[in-house]
Amino acid sequence: MTTDHLLFVDAIEGGTARLLLGVEAFNLPARLLPAGAKEGSWVRLSFQIAPAPPDEDAADALRRKLGGDDDGGDIKL
Repeated sequence: MTTDHLLFVDAIEGGTARLLLGVEAFNLPARLLPAGAKEGSWVRLSFQIAPAPPDEDAADALRRKLGGDDDGGDIKL
């Protein structure tokens, strides 16, 4: 099952894009936007559950590396 969201590109500054989902704003790296996206564009964001990478040892190492800096607080995008 895929979940889609329609987002408005509010601003792109210094490699960071600010997107709006209704009245909620959040930032992400601008390089994740599709080619041609710019301020004022609408983009579709889709989420889909994916299987773990085939090399489970590498996946475990990546999870440990990414979780090492996790302070348990709110996610900062």
